[in-house]
Amino acid sequence: MDLGTTLISLAVVAAIFALCWFLERRPRSVGDVRMFPYIPVMMLCLVLILGLVAHLVGLLTGKPVGSQATGY
Repeated sequence: MDLGTTLISLAVVAAIFALCWFLERRPRSVGDVRMFPYIPVMMLCLVLILGLVAHLVGLLTGKPVGSQATGY
């Protein structure tokens, strides 16, 4: 991915995370069950954000991040 695609992907994933965070924090009545699991989606978004930030650092510095950086 190039820099533009990485930044757009990062913005989209961050927006999905923010939406899930907002919807999870809404008050609900006692006994009301949520129909959509927001917490697992938020965890997936965090993993994607970490991967995209690592990719962005690699794009900006020109050096790979992670196990590729050591040469093994």
